[in-house]
Amino acid sequence: MASTRRREGNRVEAGSTATPDAGIELVPLPHNVAVELLAAAVNDFAELHGIRILTIKGRVLADQGLRAVRGSSDVDVLVDPSAFERLWAILRSSGWTDRDRAVLVDLPREGTVLAPHARTLEHPQWPCHLDLHRYYPGFLNPAQDVFDTLWEARTTIDLAHRACPVPGVADHWLIAALHATRSRDAGQLAELEERATPRLSTDLSDLAERAHLTGAAGPLRETLRDLIGVTVTLTPEADRLTALWRRRVESPDDLPETLAEQFAGASWSTRVRLAARKLVPSPRFAQAFFGVADDPISLLRFYLHRIVTAPAKLFRILAASRRRRP
Repeated sequence: MASTRRREGNRVEAGSTATPDAGIELVPLPHNVAVELLAAAVNDFAELHGIRILTIKGRVLADQGLRAVRGSSDVDVLVDPSAFERLWAILRSSGWTDRDRAVLVDLPREGTVLAPHARTLEHPQWPCHLDLHRYYPGFLNPAQDVFDTLWEARTTIDLAHRACPVPGVADHWLIAALHATRSRDAGQLAELEERATPRLSTDLSDLAERAHLTGAAGPLRETLRDLIGVTVTLTPEADRLTALWRRRVESPDDLPETLAEQFAGASWSTRVRLAARKLVPSPRFAQAFFGVADDPISLLRFYLHRIVTAPAKLFRILAASRRRRP
């Protein structure tokens, strides 16, 4: 899929028994070309099936003047939550697979910071990943409401000569700031603050309003105060979710509330899968989020530690589940 063709050898004559691809060598696309083509291709897929998506981060941020120009490693799209599973099924039928085998339960109707937010997809013929987001971490309002709000203010940017829907500049600034806050990337956050005033200009006064509409006001409370001199006020529910957000960002491990929320609306078979994935995460997940070295001994030690600490974690999860009951 993500390759160009170069013909070598003799031309295939009419009536020849050679296959149509005889003498054709597949040449891998350069990574930056593949990223842009994939963004355009996914937008075509989504539009063909009547699914709304917004292309986020990457080159779009640079084109909007919100970050310096630099290469992108993958493609990120924010998907209409009501159509997320449908788009995933369409892509799966085209050879895409979930790299992390994520277990995704239904999103709660209220906002959340605890449910898994994306699938990272890979394809044997593409040299880059595709991240499908069903909500974006840090937008604490209900996922469908947030997407509809972002969609109403969308604009477009050409990627591989295809007009792709993207968030408006103010909304995309919020996405980038949430990403920097979640990643604890002070340098990126400082760059966003520096670029906000000249780039957003008249939109700067609306930034707090957009943050309220999407639920980003709590997670970005200090950043917005420093930038526009306004200390936002939060509802009790927004304050609760903001406190959970901060604990989640600062915690190196899952919070007990995470599984409690996901277990609440899941079937028993899904609960077993969730528990198994938490107890024995994939090696890639262990290396990326727990700093485990990429060797069998380190992985064995990590999994043995997870098994030993499992009873205590189970107790914390059950306690959190009891607190959720009315």
